Amino acid sequence: PLVRRKEELVLMDANARAKGKELEERLVREAEEKAERLKREANREASSCEKSKRKRLRRNAKKKGERMVREAKERAILESDRTLREARLSFGQELRSVCARLEAKNEERFRRLPAELWQKIVDENVHQNDMVALAMTCRFFREKQKDLGKKLVTD
Repeated sequence: PLVRRKEELVLMDANARAKGKELEERLVREAEEKAERLKREANREASSCEKSKRKRLRRNAKKKGERMVREAKERAILESDRTLREARLSFGQELRSVCARLEAKNEERFRRLPAELWQKIVDENVHQNDMVALAMTCRFFREKQKDLGKKLVTD
């Protein structure tokens, strides 16, 4: 169950990113639609005006539409960042607790083995060059490596 929860937390982070991207696309699409509507309205209104006023109306509609799209992108980025930050904060807190519980559970299991058995496992199965990798695997193996008096030397 703890490993499954860890995987759920990783998926939660990915989902937060995907939702942010969807939000950005939706806001930009809506702004582009509004901008297009403004252009059409300006064209409709400009058809009955003189040439200089027509150009000004179209130019203003275009500028306003571009501004709306730009602001929508900025809002989407801010909202996406906020959502992702919140998800990562809760993700980090919960992942730490899940990892701590997993580590405690593993340590409880490993401590059951007597020191002589650990000595035999390390002597028969772990080459000197692999001691560094074993020690880097987890805190418990690092402590065992120290307890057994094995040096971290590679050739």
